[in-house]
Amino acid sequence: MTTEAPNIVVSTRMSGASSDKTILETLLKMGLARKVVSQYGMGCEVTTRGLQAIADYEYMQHELDMSTSDTFSDLSAKSTAFIGPEIIGFLHTLTESEEKTSHLARVSILIPALNEAKNLESLLRSIHTRLPEVSEIIVVEGKSVDDTAIVASTLGAKVLVQQATGKGDAMRQGFASSHTGDIIVMMDADGSNRPEEIPQLVEAVVNGADIAKGSRFLSGGGSVDLTRIRKVGNKLFVSLVNLFWSGQYTDICYGFLAFRKPALKQLAPLLESVHFQLETEICIKARKLNLKVVEVPSNELKRRHGNSKLRGVNDSMSIAKTLCRELFSSS
Repeated sequence: MTTEAPNIVVSTRMSGASSDKTILETLLKMGLARKVVSQYGMGCEVTTRGLQAIADYEYMQHELDMSTSDTFSDLSAKSTAFIGPEIIGFLHTLTESEEKTSHLARVSILIPALNEAKNLESLLRSIHTRLPEVSEIIVVEGKSVDDTAIVASTLGAKVLVQQATGKGDAMRQGFASSHTGDIIVMMDADGSNRPEEIPQLVEAVVNGADIAKGSRFLSGGGSVDLTRIRKVGNKLFVSLVNLFWSGQYTDICYGFLAFRKPALKQLAPLLESVHFQLETEICIKARKLNLKVVEVPSNELKRRHGNSKLRGVNDSMSIAKTLCRELFSSS
């Protein structure tokens, strides 16, 4: 099942000073915002590229605050989308009405991490700043050769050392661990999932979903990191899963999800995936168990540091094998 969260953002400053209009025109030209028409009239929506620009700017500012050697210009050059604070402030204004206050549910966050020390530090600090009410953060650490475990524990996360290898294996170990939260959120360590979107996932579960999953293909979602080949592959796998299991999914290869604890206890023991086919297996087995799945628009950002763990053709083959196994299994 799917639902689309409202994605129309009407700026309260639209009719303000001429400087605001100039900034808005700049944002539209840069592709950081777009004009939309809704039942409320003309408004503006921040694009995924705009959200990436905000993330880049905030990261640059954090690096500047922490740095004693780099100059402002050096850090500006490192930013992938450096724009000034006035434009960032206006972008924030446009996103304010998108932010939701989550229900007072206890939330646990599970994060698999392998050699993600730099990305994990930024992510955990962002979670603590934006979601101070989170009950616990569990990092499943894949025997990294960098300081991933140290960063996680220093920033207050519970660290589980992964016994084997692979994202799927890490998450199955994380699912099997004890959680203080009533809702368990699964997200990546590389910074591609936005902590700001967690309240929307949580709210969907609070409102009756067994599983809430992010979708880059719903209106209001998007990605700045999705290649054309990956888009085609995702569309193919989505079509097959929806055909064989009567689903209504728009995105099944994206690991940003929230689970109601009883639903996760029902689902987790059935999971077998070792690598990135885990998300697809979750979608299929949720259908087999008749769990209520709600999709929420999500914007995927770029990995901040390091290289992706995705294995392209190998992961696609693993997903295809998972579809075949589930199609012909009796359970």
